[in-house]
Amino acid sequence: MPAIHYAPVNRTRATCHHTSRDGSHGDSSRVTEILLHNNRVSLHPVLLPMITQLSRHNRWLTLINPPADLNRELLLQAGAITGHIQSLHSRDHRHEPLKLCQQALSAGTSHTVIAWCEPNRYRPLHLLDLAANQGDAQAILVRH
Repeated sequence: MPAIHYAPVNRTRATCHHTSRDGSHGDSSRVTEILLHNNRVSLHPVLLPMITQLSRHNRWLTLINPPADLNRELLLQAGAITGHIQSLHSRDHRHEPLKLCQQALSAGTSHTVIAWCEPNRYRPLHLLDLAANQGDAQAILVRH
């Protein structure tokens, strides 16, 4: 799948790309990465409709470290089924967000895991892809 580039009005940039298991761009990956080049950019206009649609599946939609303003009330207003969404937080630094993402993916209880993490938190994407394959899930990483 080709890279998708968003160019918000305030001259910041968000980039979305898929990476295959071998590190090349390809269609076989279960991991999508969204890179925000400015933390003032809100992805809510993009993510809220996606989260709403994903909340309609039978398995969990797992959100890891979602922004504080992405709360239950906002999700309800967007039409999401909040009973199908679980939110996990690793802000206490006991669990690295991407390790938590890997565990949630491999458990097989979530169909999609969306994790917000800092760009300096690195975990090889192929490990996340392997965990996603194991749990038959998809991952979306939002790096800010």
